Amino acid sequence: MRRYIFLTAMVCAAAGCTEEISTAPDLGFLKVNPRTAEVLIPFEDFIDEVLVFDGYGSTSDIGRGWVAADLDGLNARTLVGFDEYPTTPSSDQHRGALIFTGGRLVLHFDSLAGELDSRVGVEVFQVEEEWHPESVNWEFAVDTTGGQRAWSQPGGGVTTLVGAANFIPEASDSLSIPIDSAMVAFLKTEPGARPPALLVAAVGSGVSLQLVKMALVLTSSTFLNPEPWEETVPAVTTSFMFDPAPPPSSGWLRVGGTPSWRSVLTMSLPREVTGTPETCGSVGCEIDLTEVHLNLAELVLTTRQTELAFQPQNTTEVDIRPVLSPELLPKSPLGGAVAFPKLIPREVFAGQAGTQVFLPLTPLLVQVLDSAAVTGTVPVTSIALFTNIEPHLIGFASFEGAGGAGAPALRLLYTVTNPVGLP
Repeated sequence: MRRYIFLTAMVCAAAGCTEEISTAPDLGFLKVNPRTAEVLIPFEDFIDEVLVFDGYGSTSDIGRGWVAADLDGLNARTLVGFDEYPTTPSSDQHRGALIFTGGRLVLHFDSLAGELDSRVGVEVFQVEEEWHPESVNWEFAVDTTGGQRAWSQPGGGVTTLVGAANFIPEASDSLSIPIDSAMVAFLKTEPGARPPALLVAAVGSGVSLQLVKMALVLTSSTFLNPEPWEETVPAVTTSFMFDPAPPPSSGWLRVGGTPSWRSVLTMSLPREVTGTPETCGSVGCEIDLTEVHLNLAELVLTTRQTELAFQPQNTTEVDIRPVLSPELLPKSPLGGAVAFPKLIPREVFAGQAGTQVFLPLTPLLVQVLDSAAVTGTVPVTSIALFTNIEPHLIGFASFEGAGGAGAPALRLLYTVTNPVGLP
C-alpha cells in the first residue's frame, strides 16, 4: 500500500474560476481548472537500491596536507616530496657554484579541529623508503593495481628526525624550523636520484591541522658572493595518510572527502500517486504522473553528524548526475549535471545534524516521465551524488539512509490542468 503525504494549493479561487459574465458570448472554449498538489513519496516507494563507493581520487590531488594527533582516536601524517636542490643561483646578481650553510623548513597551517588554544608540537622527518604519492596510505608505501609494497613500519616506515618546533595558532599561521648545514647536506640527493622527501607529524592529543604549503629554504652563497642569501626548494608533491579509516557506511550516505565517496541511488518512480480531494473530488482517484505538469522534483535528504575527524572543513558542493552504465559501477561514466551543485554548509554535519536538504531533480524526472508517456513503462534511473570537484575537502558529508524519520524522500509538485475523470 502506497503512503503519500499531500499538500494542495488552489491555483485559482473558486469564485474566480466559476464566475461568468452575462454579457459575454459562450465561445465554446475548453474550461480549465488547474490545481497544484504536493506529494512526498517515502524511501521504500521509490528507492530500489543504495550503494556507497569510496576511492575516487587521491590525497595527492588536493595539494594540501593533514596532520592530526589522537583526534578522537585518529592520527594523520603528511608526506612532502621536494624538487632537487638548485645548482646555480636563481638571481643574475650572483655567480658561481652554490654553497649551502644552513636553512629552514617553512610550514603554513590552517586549523581544522581539536583544542588549538595552545601550542602544537610539530615534527619533521626524512623518509627513507620510496613511496608513491598517488596511492600511499598508512599501511602501504605503494598501493596500486600493479602491486603493493607495505611500509616497514605503518605510518611512514623508518624515518630520521630533521627538526621539531611548536606551532602557536594564535600567534601566526606559519612555522619555521631551522636546520644546520649538516642536515642540509644529509637531505641533498645526487642529480637524477630521488629528491628529498619529508614526513610531517603532530605531537600531542586532540589536534588537527591542515598543511597549506611547505618549502625548504636554503641559506646560500658562492665563493664569488660570500654574503648569504636564500634559495627556495619548492614542494612538488603533497600526500597525506591517516589511521584508522572511517568506519564503513552502515546504510547511510556519504559524499565527498579525500579520497572521495559517492552515493548511488537507483530509483523506480511510481507512475501513479493517490490524488487529493481537490484534484479528484470526494470519490478519490489515482493521478497519472505522465499526464500532469511536473513543476518541481526534489530529493529530500536529512544530514547526520559526520565522525569528528572527518567533518567537512568548509561548504560541501553536492552534484547529482545520472549513472549511464550502472553495470560498470563504481567506474560507470556519468551524464550531464541535473542542476547547479547544491551548497551545503559544514554546520549541518556537526551541531546542526538533522537538517533537511533539498536536491533538485526536476529536469531528470521530467525526462523520465516523458519517456514513460511514450513507452508505457517508467524507466529505472540511477543517480550519483558526489562533490563537483573531486576530491576537494578532507572531510565528507553524511546523510541518513533507509529506516527512520530521516530516510531519503522524493518531493513532487505537480499541476493537474483539467478535472480528473473518476474511476
